[in-house]
Amino acid sequence: MEDKLNQIDQGIVENSVGLDDHSEELNDRSEADAQIRFYRAMADTEVNYGRLLTKLARTVAEVIFDLCVVYLIDDETGELKCPAAYHPHPETFQALHQTFANPGNGVREGLVNRVISRQEHYFRPRWRPSLLKAYTENQPPPKLNISIHSLMVVPMVTTEGHCLGALLVGRHTTSLSYDETDLALTQWIASHAAMKLETARLYRDLRRTNHRLDTAVQERDTFISIASHELRTPLSTLKLHAQMLQRKARRTPEDFTPEEVIPKLAEIDYQVDRLDKLVDQLLNVSRIFEGGMAPSPSRCELCSIIDEVVRRFSHELSASGSALTIEAPDSVIGMWDCEHLDHIVTNLLSNAIKYGGGNPITIVVDSRDSEVFLRIRDRGRGIAPSAQKKIFERFERAEEKGQSKGLGLGLWIVQEYVESLQGSVEIDSAVGVGTTFTVRLPRNPK
Repeated sequence: MEDKLNQIDQGIVENSVGLDDHSEELNDRSEADAQIRFYRAMADTEVNYGRLLTKLARTVAEVIFDLCVVYLIDDETGELKCPAAYHPHPETFQALHQTFANPGNGVREGLVNRVISRQEHYFRPRWRPSLLKAYTENQPPPKLNISIHSLMVVPMVTTEGHCLGALLVGRHTTSLSYDETDLALTQWIASHAAMKLETARLYRDLRRTNHRLDTAVQERDTFISIASHELRTPLSTLKLHAQMLQRKARRTPEDFTPEEVIPKLAEIDYQVDRLDKLVDQLLNVSRIFEGGMAPSPSRCELCSIIDEVVRRFSHELSASGSALTIEAPDSVIGMWDCEHLDHIVTNLLSNAIKYGGGNPITIVVDSRDSEVFLRIRDRGRGIAPSAQKKIFERFERAEEKGQSKGLGLGLWIVQEYVESLQGSVEIDSAVGVGTTFTVRLPRNPK
């Protein structure tokens, strides 16, 4: 017997060619023998969910004879899926699936669906396709490539009464029909399979949870490392200027003139603004993580928000050497969260100043009937295509090595706030040319 795995309809179908008639063997075999055979075959499969499903389909087919299709309810979507099957002909799988469980192909409810919903077995020692007429809507059932003459569909129910799916077994190469003993054996197998599947699911979910926790811890450590570094820089500068002013005031108070003091106070003011922006980003991140970013729509005037943000960045614009041009109508009004909108413009303008290389920056507002487009363009070094794919992720920065500044959260915050307003943000960038961020906002989000 040659085994071959084929992926069909997201299910694992194992193919075995040339099954012999095992009628004589089935006559001589006891139910206890079949149970022992099942136990041996299913040993050491509890912790590997995929292996368990494949092994289950093959083992049931070999114990009950001759085909088995495993149906499971997806624990996330609630849809009925077929993750594993074992039968002689792979091309038969689609017909089997469409005949017994595909509601999109003329089956009103589906035989397997009904077994699972009612948690009642389907047992037909003498089965024929015409019995499916009760499950079709004025359509003939799909034709099968094989002649199934005996059929059982048994629900897999846990000890808590939760139905995980069903086992469909049928005979077509073996002349004997199923009897009550076969039904009892299949029900016993289904109950044990449910327990094994539940254990495997718990182990799988535990591994997924552990992975998510490990990722969260790594992200936390990364965040703390970046945040501590970025906060330490302005704090160190503040402390240095404060110490310099203190020493001069003590040693040579006569030289403590406005010409000496004002430049250092201006630097202190700049570093305080920088700290304020960093703390603001940290508060935004905390708010987003806690689910507090749900917008509070009100009548907002976008152009006035842009003017206010530009005013706050006057020092940075002057220090960078970038000339700013604004192309916008006199007034653009929409139902937005004004605070979210402020953060969007703030982070995008900050990004343009940081990476603009002292070149001109342009802000363009395109007002339409139902949508508004905000474009902020710099003419800096641009972003490589490989970096553009992850630029909106947390802690990701497109800077060259040794030039990184910032928390790597600005664009992530932008995307979160834009999506909260049911809009979208796109990037258009070329190395050596510059970068344009385009924000699309519906005027009246639903």
